[in-house]
Amino acid sequence: MKRAYVLVTADKMSIRKAAWQCGVPIQTLRDRLERGVNQARPLGGDPLLSKSEEEGLVKHIKYLAKCRYPLTRKDVINLATETAIFLKKGPQNAGNLSKRWFVHFMSRWPELRLAKAQKLSMKRVQATSDETVQSYFQELDRILTKYDIKNKPHLIYNVDETGFQTEHNPSKVVGPRGVKLTSITSERGPTTILLACGNAVGTCLPPCFVFKGARYNARLMEGAVPGSKCSMSRSGWSNGNIFKHFLEEHFIPSLPQRKPDDHVLLLYDGHTSHISIPLIDLAKEHKIILFVLPPHTSDVLQPLNVGLFKPLKTFFQNACSARMRERPGEVITKYDICNLASKSFLKAFTPINFINSFWKTGIFPFNPEEIDQTIFEPAKNLVKNQLKKEDVDSETLTQFFSLRIPTPKKPKSHPTKWKLSYRPGGVAITEDTIILKIRKVFEEELRKNGGEERKRGIVT
Repeated sequence: MKRAYVLVTADKMSIRKAAWQCGVPIQTLRDRLERGVNQARPLGGDPLLSKSEEEGLVKHIKYLAKCRYPLTRKDVINLATETAIFLKKGPQNAGNLSKRWFVHFMSRWPELRLAKAQKLSMKRVQATSDETVQSYFQELDRILTKYDIKNKPHLIYNVDETGFQTEHNPSKVVGPRGVKLTSITSERGPTTILLACGNAVGTCLPPCFVFKGARYNARLMEGAVPGSKCSMSRSGWSNGNIFKHFLEEHFIPSLPQRKPDDHVLLLYDGHTSHISIPLIDLAKEHKIILFVLPPHTSDVLQPLNVGLFKPLKTFFQNACSARMRERPGEVITKYDICNLASKSFLKAFTPINFINSFWKTGIFPFNPEEIDQTIFEPAKNLVKNQLKKEDVDSETLTQFFSLRIPTPKKPKSHPTKWKLSYRPGGVAITEDTIILKIRKVFEEELRKNGGEERKRGIVT
């Protein structure tokens, strides 16, 4: 039809000849030339739901996605079907709308997309509240001002750990249609821990690796970044002794020259194994401020988690895939982890990435407003009062969607393995008032255990 239209309008061909040449009805072509086509109106019949009704559905979908309760394709189809029944559009027993309706619905609303959701634990949702983050920044501001390091980014550090497996996740590949595409991977082995540390000006310390085992083997560190350290752990995980060893043998010797009164701020995740009296005494001796982040907020407040570990893991997965292709028939073992992780470390841990990570978390330059306010929506949703169905006399479409917002129940309390009267979070544990509380906790724990210290792991 378009070609026939052009032949008549541009090439001055007769309507009959153009219709015969293009194989279209003569009267249809004549109507097109005389009346034209309303370009604003799409071809085909009208959708089941009007534009305003679909707009309400789209707002509801966006709101649930913002609250971290996104709808699946099936959920959207079911909700649209319920909406049509509520509005008395179509037969009551006609069944659900089809997948074809969903495809057309998505094409009408390009701001929506179908994607695989990432996991987010309930503990992180509950911990990442506006009040928690505000309290953290107030205490951080107080510490930075007290020790006069707010404008000294070379003295503001962050340390965190991440794990690597011999079994990698294959990247997207290209292959023929109609054939199942597979990629050979290694078997899952013990996790290897990498301790990373850097400051707000982009200076990065060589990594420290933690391997599972009792005896050190030089092959484990083949291909390591110069200056890297290694520790062995019977459990394969980092513990209090390893973290203290990291500070004593790796972090403190790598600190830049500073004035006698200058303090160093070290931000890190406050796992219970990383809090001990000997560790605090060591930090105070070297004028290091140990600032523990609020629990379960590392994906929002910790620079390494926000801007560095994701590209590190991506480079590592790509390196593993390339290694498997280059050496068919071989597998990746624990002796290859350090080499592959070190190459990925050099690519991901660049000065600009460190600077951007500290900037994005509002640490330097100090600016709490840098934190994305949308992250507080899930926590707000947990305490938000929703409409009750018995309170609604005549539902409107807005009330219809409001009644379908999930209302959280009061979480059940479960006993924890380690009951503490005080667990620090969002504070500097090297402050005198905090040290007194921590000492009291450990004295209480020793008394409960009959004078024996709680085992935190062994380093060999």
